[in-house]
This record gives sequence, structure tokens and C-alpha cells, in this order.
Amino acid sequence: MVLGRGHNLGMISVDAFSSLSQQEQINRLQMLGERALLEWDISAERIEPLVHAENTTFHVFSPQGEFNLRISRPGYQSTSNIQSELAFLSALRQEGFRVPDPVQDRLVTASVPEVPEARDCVLFRWMNGEFRRENLSSDESRMVGAAMAQLHEFSARWNPPAGFDRQHNHEWAVQPRTPRPFDDPIEGIAEEDRLLLRNVHDESRELLRSLRETPETFGLIHADLHVGNLLFDDGQLNIIDFDDAGFAFLYYDFASSLAFQVSRPNFVEVRDALLAGYESVKSLPPHTESMVRPFLRMRLGGVATWILKRTDNPAFRETAPQWVRSFCDSIRKLDDYSY
Repeated sequence: MVLGRGHNLGMISVDAFSSLSQQEQINRLQMLGERALLEWDISAERIEPLVHAENTTFHVFSPQGEFNLRISRPGYQSTSNIQSELAFLSALRQEGFRVPDPVQDRLVTASVPEVPEARDCVLFRWMNGEFRRENLSSDESRMVGAAMAQLHEFSARWNPPAGFDRQHNHEWAVQPRTPRPFDDPIEGIAEEDRLLLRNVHDESRELLRSLRETPETFGLIHADLHVGNLLFDDGQLNIIDFDDAGFAFLYYDFASSLAFQVSRPNFVEVRDALLAGYESVKSLPPHTESMVRPFLRMRLGGVATWILKRTDNPAFRETAPQWVRSFCDSIRKLDDYSY
């Protein structure tokens, strides 16, 4: 649905916005996106919604070309965080990486009465390619592993500009423990799944506290290299969505790439190909083989917990039990594999 800029749905509170349906939220955010496009002097002929999850993205068609408009969820990344993301992307592109290209290398903060809070927006030039909704092949996984190694290699030698501000992705483990959705029984969630998430959280917290941050094991990573952020384009790999990029143990990139593959019949082949692809560029971080499993548990448990926390998103409210069950089944499935 395309709403004109003159269509006014009225001012709304944060709580009221959260209670809207998925489509109603998207419609209102599109209006905010149309307002933001004016700041880039983009005249949209058509706007199509893509994803409404952590952030909300739209495919923009205009006389100036095609674009991906990303509207950030408030309270997740600060304006400074996003500006630093753009600086990282700029450095990667200069190095020849196939990563998103923000228009004018800037963000726009836009607001409309129909959305309760101002939102930071970034407009990326459209990137071609195909997602792999089914199993990755071994060759594709090898390609991902090589690209991951190149990213790690670049990050290790890159000097970020003054004021560079990206999160420490494992900081939660060293901070005082805060309440979690799985601390108490949850309607619709099996008790065995809730207890599993709590155990994975506690063991992950203990693991992260025990690891030393060294140049060989820790650095600036993508942190979300799953198949939904990889575009295969005529034998080339385009990597998108650096919104979660931050400082973390390198093992977490392996986990983010493999987590959605755990229940696939070719998981072992894909895992081994990913590591081999990485090794074709640089040595694996020390102890990678023994760290893959606990970091996969951490990743799967973390994504399940994130879904439980996103009660502001209608789709997650409705599908949380299925997603949690799926991720918990994958955690259990890890016991079937040797490492």
C-alpha cells in the first residue's frame, strides 16, 4: 500500500502504536519514510515494504534509481552508532568490499504525527542478488567463510576515525544481570524451552566472562551474517545489513552464519566448508573448533530471547511460540554433531 504524503492518520502514542497490526505499523512508517526521502531529494514513484523486524525497510523506486530505505527502531542504535556504521561501510567500500552504499553517506532523522517517535533513516543504493532461502551449498558456504575472513582481516588493520562508536556485543555478560523474559513461565512457551533458554543464557554469560580479548580472537565483526543478509550475485557475494556490527569475539560471526543451518540435512558439510573458506584467506582464530558449538547455542538462545522481548512487534507477538520452539530444537540438535 502506498500512502500519499497528505494522508493523515493522526497523532499516536507509543503504546497505541505498539498495539497496531503489522500492516498498520508499516503504513505509518512508510509515511515517515516518505518524509525522510525529501531530505535526499528523492521523488518516489513506488515504495514497497521489505522487512518489519528490528528495523523497517522499504524498496524505493524513483527516477533517480532504486534504493533500500531503512528506518531504525528507536532505542536500539543511537545516532552516533549509525554514523559510525556508515563510516565503517565507507572504509569497506574503498577497500573493494561489496557492501551497502548509503546515499550522501548520511542519515536523516524524520518524524511525522502518525509515528510516535522520531526515527533515524538511512537510504542505501539498491544491491542486486538472490537470497538463499533453502540450504546453502558447500561452495556458497565456502564463499561466505572467505568473505568473513576478509572482513576480519580488514577490521584488524583498520584505524577507525575519532569518535567511532559501535557497541561491544558481549557487554551484557559482564554487566549486572537484568531481568530476562525467560525468568518466569511464559504463556504459550513450553516450560522445557524456557528452562533451556535460561540455561543457555547462564552458560553463555559464564563463557564470555572466561574468555580473554586478544587480537586473534576479538575485533569488529558483522555479527549477523545469516543467509538473510547475503546476496549471491552472478558468482559474487554482496553482504548487507551492518546494523549489528560491533566489537565481539570472532567466533560469533561463525555462529551467526551457521545458526539457521543447524537443522538442515547438510549442516556438517556447510559448517566445514565455512571454516575451510575462512582458512583459505587467514588462519582460524585459536580454538575455533571447540568454540563453534557454545557460540551457536549462544546465538540461537539469544535470537529466541530477542523475539520474546519484541512485544512491540505484532508479527513476533503472534509467532513467538513457533520461533522459540524452532530455535530450542536447533539447540538440542547440536548434540547430534561432533566437533
